[in-house]
Amino acid sequence: MRVRFLLLLGCAAACVALSFAWREPWIGAVGLLVAFVAMFTDRDDVPVDDDRRAYEPTKTVRNMRARDR
Repeated sequence: MRVRFLLLLGCAAACVALSFAWREPWIGAVGLLVAFVAMFTDRDDVPVDDDRRAYEPTKTVRNMRARDR
């Protein structure tokens, strides 16, 4: 998943650079659109099932710390 993100950002940077070199603003706009697509399609999933996998789930640790105060 990270390779696609880096590839899209590289294409976006190349489009923005080409817009300055060729003085064509629409190429830069395409580059910005590609950058937005890269940002919003990059998924960095956060596991939410830590109660089943972790040795001490976060809720248990939070309760233990709150009890000691």
